Amino acid sequence: MSVGDDVSDDTLASAVKAMEDLVDEAVQVYELDKEKVNVIDDLYNSLKIITTYLSFSVNLQPGLLNMPENFHIVLTPSLDLHIIKPNFKSETKRFDQLTLDETSNVLKFAIPTLIKMAHDDRELKSKKVAFLREGTKKLKRLPSSSADDMIVTDTSVQVPGVEGK
Repeated sequence: MSVGDDVSDDTLASAVKAMEDLVDEAVQVYELDKEKVNVIDDLYNSLKIITTYLSFSVNLQPGLLNMPENFHIVLTPSLDLHIIKPNFKSETKRFDQLTLDETSNVLKFAIPTLIKMAHDDRELKSKKVAFLREGTKKLKRLPSSSADDMIVTDTSVQVPGVEGK
């Protein structure tokens, strides 16, 4: 065996090792892609329940989706993205069709916005319920009586055609 044979054997062994490493990395990337799909599906389904219940739409900054600033993007309660172009043509994209970077960007922006909207809605509803509760409390202070006693009859009101002619 000559020195050249050893070098080529080492080079061949190194190339085979590199191919094995490539296969290992490719398998791990494939498994992560499968996991990503499952995680995004779970996230999409869970988030859709909440956003559908709340019924809020969120205006998104076009830069979150790497789009020009003259685009208008709305995230709907059903987690559809309505993208309106400057020429007023529009397209719809589902949230679970976004790239990982786009998904992260949208979540970082939309979640705090949704929390603020839900908080404001809760405070408004709380004030309305408190008002109704106070009104009910005031009405309960009326003297207790039966429903028959509450009927008011006004004999001065005459209904045409009812009087005996």
